[in-house]
Amino acid sequence: MRKITLKEAREIFEEELGKRISDASWYRLKTVFGEDFPHTKQNVIWLAGIKKQLPKCDLRLVPIVNSVREANQLIANQNSEISGKELLELFEEHNITIHPNTLTKWFKPLNGFRKTRVYELKELYPVILAAHTYKLRREINTVTQSIVKAS
Repeated sequence: MRKITLKEAREIFEEELGKRISDASWYRLKTVFGEDFPHTKQNVIWLAGIKKQLPKCDLRLVPIVNSVREANQLIANQNSEISGKELLELFEEHNITIHPNTLTKWFKPLNGFRKTRVYELKELYPVILAAHTYKLRREINTVTQSIVKAS
């Protein structure tokens, strides 16, 4: 894949996102790119897609980008449809525990959660993505609290 300039990357990012980002935000975001994650059109579009799904997410945090990759792999390894019960089992396999109220909130755009209902993975992508980042945020909070208690 061909590398693109920072200017081209920003233009593509803003086009995909559907709005302009500030110079400060772009300055912080461009640090994500490196040797293992080069400036390619595909990578920029991928990052913009994450930002659309998780607008408040700090993309500079490598674990968040990795959790998004995990979510994408999880979806790629499944059939095109999955039941609510299978989704909960999948979360359990990945040690993702979600409070029922949080699950209800995530499924509100899908007219609620049912264990017996069969969902398409395309419509579950935001939920799976949110679950992985939810787990990550909880782990970060746990580590932070243990550091504060230790000091």
